[in-house]
Amino acid sequence: MRTKLHIAAFALFGMVSAPALADKYFAVTPSGVAETVFSGDPQTVVGKLSSKCIDVHWTVISSSSNELVCEAPLNFGQALLGQMLMGNSYSTPPRRYFRFNVADVNGVSRVQASGWMELQMAFGQMKRTDFSGPTFENGMMNFMGAAGGKPPVGTTFPNHVLMGFDSDDITVGKVIELRITKLEPGLPADKAHLEVGDVVTKIAGKTFKNTDGYLDATAKAAETPTYEVEFIRSGQPMKATLERAFRPTWTEAVTPAVSAPTPQLAAQSSVADELLKLKKLKDDGVITNEQFEAQKTKLLRQ
Repeated sequence: MRTKLHIAAFALFGMVSAPALADKYFAVTPSGVAETVFSGDPQTVVGKLSSKCIDVHWTVISSSSNELVCEAPLNFGQALLGQMLMGNSYSTPPRRYFRFNVADVNGVSRVQASGWMELQMAFGQMKRTDFSGPTFENGMMNFMGAAGGKPPVGTTFPNHVLMGFDSDDITVGKVIELRITKLEPGLPADKAHLEVGDVVTKIAGKTFKNTDGYLDATAKAAETPTYEVEFIRSGQPMKATLERAFRPTWTEAVTPAVSAPTPQLAAQSSVADELLKLKKLKDDGVITNEQFEAQKTKLLRQ
């Protein structure tokens, strides 16, 4: 039994109590699904994704040369809420899975992610609920990006503002503040005269506890032509008004990985080159056909 759940109530690594502005697509890929591209063959990419699953304490359930399935554990509260949302209190605790399908396209690995939650009901039937929606896809794009994936060419970013600075996180009580470490010339933060060392505390009136909170803020800021940023400079609270801007469409193609030839392939290539040279000598009349055949036999026996 399978149903579809638009997981506004589910965050990738946990659950939130209500829909938030992070429930807007951060990256919209040409295919319309959570998808990234990697430099490298599928088997290598499966290894990278497996390593990332282990890093975040997920369990690798199965892997092959072009597919990986990981289980993300649920704590008691998450399992209880998941059970309620799936509509059956007389069941086993739900389990949460993510699948990554990897395909080789001209030396570049294309990865698409899917996810679901399943439980076994009282009479043994399996009930499965597929994940969908912005929260799920934003989480999957972040996860694959952390493993080395890049957005496909043509990906757009229409729902969250671009401010144009790099930062380090500073934990202050229950919230995170952003210490600016780099400013991109000509982008909104630079135009508004923010400086390296400034500590951003609010964006569009919103504080942030984690990545979801930051996405909430940048989505809120996208609703108006300008928005306010609150920050601290040299211990003094300050404010600046930034102009709304969006990330440009992604145009950076991933370069196919170049693998070093195996000794066997290198040897085959060497033999082929020698045969071509011998054939040219025969065609030019430098060696006879008998000499060519003798040298050919010798090369192929090596």
